[in-house]
Amino acid sequence: MTRPEESRQLVETNSFNHVPESGRHGSVFGQTQFWFMINATIITAFAGTVGPLAGLSLGWTLVAILVGNVVGVSFQAFHGAQGPHMGLPQMIQSRVQFGSRGALIPIAAAAIIQIGFGIFNLETASQSLGSITTPQPVIYPLVLGVVAVAVAIVGFRLIMAVERIASYFMVANLVFLAIAIFVVLDMRTLFSVGEFVPAAFIAQIAAAASYQIALAPMVSDMTRYLPTRIGTKAVVVSVFCGTLVSATWIEGLGAVAVTAFPEQDAVSALAEIGNEFGFGLGTIMLVIAVVVTLATFTQGMYSGSIAALSGIEAFKHLEPTARLRAVALGVAGAIVIAASLLVPADILSNFGVFLALLGYLLIPWTAINLADYYLVRRGKYSITDILKQDGGIYGKWNANGLISYVIGLVFMVPFIVVPFYTGPAAAFIGGTDLSFLIGFIVAATVYVILSRRVDLRTEFEIVDASPVSTGTIRQAARR
Repeated sequence: MTRPEESRQLVETNSFNHVPESGRHGSVFGQTQFWFMINATIITAFAGTVGPLAGLSLGWTLVAILVGNVVGVSFQAFHGAQGPHMGLPQMIQSRVQFGSRGALIPIAAAAIIQIGFGIFNLETASQSLGSITTPQPVIYPLVLGVVAVAVAIVGFRLIMAVERIASYFMVANLVFLAIAIFVVLDMRTLFSVGEFVPAAFIAQIAAAASYQIALAPMVSDMTRYLPTRIGTKAVVVSVFCGTLVSATWIEGLGAVAVTAFPEQDAVSALAEIGNEFGFGLGTIMLVIAVVVTLATFTQGMYSGSIAALSGIEAFKHLEPTARLRAVALGVAGAIVIAASLLVPADILSNFGVFLALLGYLLIPWTAINLADYYLVRRGKYSITDILKQDGGIYGKWNANGLISYVIGLVFMVPFIVVPFYTGPAAAFIGGTDLSFLIGFIVAATVYVILSRRVDLRTEFEIVDASPVSTGTIRQAARR
């Protein structure tokens, strides 16, 4: 656990362990800034290009972006409230629903997603830097990757500081980009391009929602540092507003850019619009994109390493030290850098497919985790037992969570639509991908039904007697 003096050290000593009240700090506004910046990377623009590239009109694309973000950000925000309440990283909380060892399944999915996002972010930063200077397909990923890992090793405080400072530059950049679009482009003509395509409309909603749900495995990693006295509603609103504004804003810019320049990717199109506006705005955008995308990559590595360590710890006892976290970050960073050097140069064009695939993996997990927290156990947990290698009262394997996850995935398959596969149910309804909706409803419903056989009365008696529980955390906050 964190000692008071540790919370002031330069290099963070926490990883997958619990953060007590003495180690809490931060504010709601700081979290709003942070979650604004998590999406304020230029790679977010790609999530808004799915509709236009499939023939959807700009107007309907903007509606789909907003709907998808509201849905996806809602999941993310409700996960955020778990952080200060439990003082734990996001993925280790899954031990309650899946067991200490069973949680390795969603943890593996989260780790794969962070590696994938890391590759996309590192490639975006490298290509943006190459557009400003001379392309260096080997040197840039190496240098930028090492810098990002170094920041992640220092930890939470430095990550928050970088994001906070960058937020001011990014907001100014986005404002000028929005002005440039209205000055340079004929918006009336752009809104006449395309039409309402039901499958493309749903695909755009799914892309926007999936992009936000992909961030769910890292939300509590950052909100766990907030003081417990900050209420659930305040945390939910801060995460929701910060994320929704930046995501909708940047995805909207991406949608406009590819509608105007369908032969270009979102980043190069926005850079062209900015430079045509003048003042080197496009180049400035790329400079800021390097910094912001690198910061997002840093956060992904930070959360991914914590998730991976919590999964390994269930099989082999690990002390959550700064050195251990540094080693894990070094390994994760090396994997992402190596993968970035090996992937094709056009990897960014496959971002939509990546979003869809990660959504399929995460939807059942987020449904189960939220159903347990808000409907089944209603936030009453033994932190002591969650951190036990054998899972304590939650066990090594929890059939309820594992069965619900598998059933959720199985029910999603017939509704999946990706370039290499269209499920029979999706084909029957015109190629519309409803898998994310089906998976969430089915996984949550099955989990709630199976949880009826859990003796919660006996479990809660054990929780009340636990040295560290959500109850004792609240009591400590009142002192």
